[in-house]
Amino acid sequence: MSGVWRADVDAIRSLVDQQVKGWAAGDPEAYASVFTADADYVTFLGSRHKGREAIAGSYAPLFKRLLRGSHLDIDIVQVRFVTPDVALVQATAAVRKGVRRRSTRINTSVAVRTDGRWRFAASQNTTHRRLTERLMEKLFS
Repeated sequence: MSGVWRADVDAIRSLVDQQVKGWAAGDPEAYASVFTADADYVTFLGSRHKGREAIAGSYAPLFKRLLRGSHLDIDIVQVRFVTPDVALVQATAAVRKGVRRRSTRINTSVAVRTDGRWRFAASQNTTHRRLTERLMEKLFS
């Protein structure tokens, strides 16, 4: 990987770190700050939010109650550059509260470089249903 690509991957990883820190702080604006102003965001439940403000607004009540004191664990699986200014970011994520960890989610995000900075223009979360996946494999293989 060239030094330029490595710097871009590091910048994208830094975005994820910033997002995780915003979550841990229970700060919806900090969590959403990694998105473009017009980002498209789909939650694991299928709710859709358009724009950084809407994303932050959707997390404000969650951080006050349901997600209070929780942490977001994200492991980046792949960063693939579609163009020099667009990257597909695939990751696994789980919400942890104390020692209890909720189901793993698969996250796909599109990072874009605008004005020299990387931001997420889109993000989709899907719950990974391992039991259903195994059942489907047995039924159709």
